[in-house]
Amino acid sequence: MSDDLKLKVNKEDSYFAQQAQQQIKDLREKAAQENSQKYRDEHKYHCFRCGTKSLVEIQKGKVSIDLCVNEKCGALHLDAGELDALFEDLSFVKKARKSIFDVFK
Repeated sequence: MSDDLKLKVNKEDSYFAQQAQQQIKDLREKAAQENSQKYRDEHKYHCFRCGTKSLVEIQKGKVSIDLCVNEKCGALHLDAGELDALFEDLSFVKKARKSIFDVFK
């Protein structure tokens, strides 16, 4: 086999190997996304604290708060940045401060 032919074969092999690696990477990413979405769908409205499917979403200004309605739990769930958004509302801060300090009276 001539050197030119060997070089061409090596380039083709390299090209197809890269294509196969990219396909595998794409398939893994797709599977990870599908698994992530499946997990979110299966656990939607589940309380992180008690595990029951008892979360309801309430709107407080611009923020959606997830509240567990299980009588034995009552957990409050905030997504990233939601606490900061709530604190931007001065009236909420005053009400929260009052309710927290009322616990200690």
